[in-house]
Amino acid sequence: MKRLALKLLLPFCLFAAQAQATGPVIAVHDAWVREAPPGASVLAGYLKLENHGTHTVNVDAIRSRDFERIELHRTVVELGVARMLPVESLTIAPGETVSLEPGGMHLMLFSPARPLRQDDRVSFSVELADGSSHPFEATVRRDAGDDSHQHHHHH
Repeated sequence: MKRLALKLLLPFCLFAAQAQATGPVIAVHDAWVREAPPGASVLAGYLKLENHGTHTVNVDAIRSRDFERIELHRTVVELGVARMLPVESLTIAPGETVSLEPGGMHLMLFSPARPLRQDDRVSFSVELADGSSHPFEATVRRDAGDDSHQHHHHH
C-alpha cells in the first residue's frame, strides 16, 4: 500500500518541483524601514528584490497590514530640488536585482497602524502580476547617517 501511494504521489511531487524551478522566484534582501519621529504619517522603506526565476516578473504592489497604503517612488533631482515620483510597477528580468535605497527608488509607507521604533519587525508581501504573493519582513532602524532623503517635505 505504501509503495502504491508513493508511485501515485511521485509524479505530482516532480511536477510541483519542476513548476517551482521554472517559475518566477523573488528573493528579498536587506529590507528595512526608516524610523520616523513620533506621529509621522509617512515612512520610507528600502530593500533589494532579486529574480531567481527564469521569467521576467512584474511587481504590482507591496502590501503590509502595518500601513494604510504603500507606494513605490523614485527620487528625481531637478534644478537642485529632490522630488518623489510614483512608479506604477516594477519589472525585474531573470537574474536581475533591483535596489530600493535612500536617494533612489524606495517605498513610501503611509499612515502606520502602530508606532514603529528601532528594531521593530514589520511584515510585508510582494504582489506579482501573476497573482503570487511573496512574504518578507523588514526591521525598523534609524537612518544610517545620510539625511539626504527626507520625507516630511513633499506630501
